[in-house]
Amino acid sequence: MMPRMKQTFLIAALFLVPCVLSAQQESLTARAAVQSQQVYVGQQFLLQIQIEGTDQPDAVDFRALEKDFAVTEVGGGASNSTSMSIINGRMTQSVRHGYKLNYRLSARRAGDFRIPALTVSNGGRTVQTQPIAIRVQPPQENNDFKLRMSLSEQQAYVGQPIKLTTIWYIGRDIREFSFTMPLLEDNRFEILEPDSVGSLAAGQNPDQFMEILLGDRRARARKGAGEFEGRQYTQLSFEKVLIPRKPGEFVLPGTTVAFQTPDQGARRRSRPFDDFFGGGFFSSVFDRQVVMQTLAIPSNRPRLKVLELPSEDRPAGFHGWIGEFTIQAEAEPLEISVGEPITLELRVKGSNMLSNAQLPSLEEQTALSRDFKIPREMAAGENREDARYFVQTLRVKNDGVTQIPPIELHYFDPRKESYLVARTEPIPLAVKAARIVTAEDAEGLDGVQPRQLEVESNESGIAHNYIDESALEPVESSWTIWVRPIGPVPLVLIGLVVPPLICLSILGTGLVRRFEGSSRWRSKSTYTKWQRVVAGIDPASNSDEQMAAIVLAALREYFAARLSTDTGTANAVGTRQGALTYEDVVRLLHKKRGGKNSVHSQMDDRVLTGLSSVFERCELGRYSGGAVHSLTASASALDSQDGMHSGSEWKQRLLADARTAVDGVEGILRGL
Repeated sequence: MMPRMKQTFLIAALFLVPCVLSAQQESLTARAAVQSQQVYVGQQFLLQIQIEGTDQPDAVDFRALEKDFAVTEVGGGASNSTSMSIINGRMTQSVRHGYKLNYRLSARRAGDFRIPALTVSNGGRTVQTQPIAIRVQPPQENNDFKLRMSLSEQQAYVGQPIKLTTIWYIGRDIREFSFTMPLLEDNRFEILEPDSVGSLAAGQNPDQFMEILLGDRRARARKGAGEFEGRQYTQLSFEKVLIPRKPGEFVLPGTTVAFQTPDQGARRRSRPFDDFFGGGFFSSVFDRQVVMQTLAIPSNRPRLKVLELPSEDRPAGFHGWIGEFTIQAEAEPLEISVGEPITLELRVKGSNMLSNAQLPSLEEQTALSRDFKIPREMAAGENREDARYFVQTLRVKNDGVTQIPPIELHYFDPRKESYLVARTEPIPLAVKAARIVTAEDAEGLDGVQPRQLEVESNESGIAHNYIDESALEPVESSWTIWVRPIGPVPLVLIGLVVPPLICLSILGTGLVRRFEGSSRWRSKSTYTKWQRVVAGIDPASNSDEQMAAIVLAALREYFAARLSTDTGTANAVGTRQGALTYEDVVRLLHKKRGGKNSVHSQMDDRVLTGLSSVFERCELGRYSGGAVHSLTASASALDSQDGMHSGSEWKQRLLADARTAVDGVEGILRGL
């Protein structure tokens, strides 16, 4: 090692050793300090724990303190210090580690208390702070400040929302303030925010509102002017919604507000200009030096009588709505086919409307659930203007439905002391019989007539109005199209090209024959895979819609693999496997025979009829919105008794018929 490097390591070692020794020799100490030892009930004050000997203390246990004080942690941080000295050319560095923990306390009641010794620990070492005496004074009424709470109802029922309004009347200047509201922790009531908290009403000035602290919670308060007992005040008000959880007669706990205000009894020290100017001109300059005092004032304590809801005549459809309500309904579209979706919007207006109010499930509406398919979950409500809106999707089960029946909302009217029902008006519907929407309509392969979309033709623009190949112009397929661009071709060039083409043709014929041999092996493996798939289908564990979709997918996969006789067909079927229909299967079977004769004239009509029935039932169950049992068989190939089967029988029969149809087609294919 180089001499200079040795010197560097030696100096670093001499520099660090004192630091390490100093850190190891630090002792752990802790002391507590408070902002004031004389406070009011509900007044927040700061407690700080100053720790020396570590900057990573463990959490402090405040359980012994929480009986008399509400404790909120407000953060902390390291307070390390470093000192350095050089004596006789020797440098010594000393590091002192420290930490400060800050907490906000507020007394729960008046009296003389002691903040007990608190334990601070780190790395197995423990130390305790000294106890601190605290005198807590009760809040006192003041002519310049008043705090009042009022309820919208003096008598209510369990579960009935009640508005609680708190107003602070302010008669002179204030500085910092904080509210203490024990009611927020009272488990006899549920406390919610009023609807007006979410957003400002039209025309309201944002400057009229401010956010205030209620212990460790927050509220939006409104500033304004008001009168109390014949005197004008500046006022600060906020609201809460109270929901009683049990019956009884209650005296609500009072709220306290603690604040700072100029001490009118204390005089400022004399200043040179005061006597001359009488304090007029320079008074505003020295106002910042005015003596402040801390005050705390109490609120009144409202009384509330809570009654149990009557059990007599309580309807089964009652779900806790208490107040006076009306309900209206709108729906669209009103002209639909069976299975098509209808959007139903419900609008509820009334007293005591809560921002989290939810309607009971519409499945409980017997007249509605009988004729409509209803999703299990309803979208969450939305507050708009002075009402709450709910949206639900419905699907008609049969073409005999003529209207959406009245929707009922059961509620309890506390003024009439009785259960009532609000109803919507019936909504007329024009329902057309269900047409079986097949995959041929939405996804068909080639061979279908072109259907023009709802896009206007433009001779000079869009030409994609059609959905199949017939939109393309025919292109000449003669060999002359390849020769024409080249021009005259020498005979010697033809002599060089033709012989290799003949050889390739002979070789290709052999490959095709080999491919046909492998196709038979593939047909066996495809049929075996089909049998494994259907053997794993459990009708009991699937709904009608799921069962129809599963069987349809299995049929499409089988025929897509089984009827892919060449590369072009294989690519076409492979890319559109999910769109394969009964008509596609017939066309592919026709191609399988080389197109010489009609498939229907050569194959067993019973097999094809059964296959057509299976495809139609699968597509009916998949696209009819789950109303397959309520639909009549509109296709001649569909067994007229299918609409009368129960769900379990329908699924089992569908699976059995699918197996029979595939077995029949497989037998025909192997006989080709």
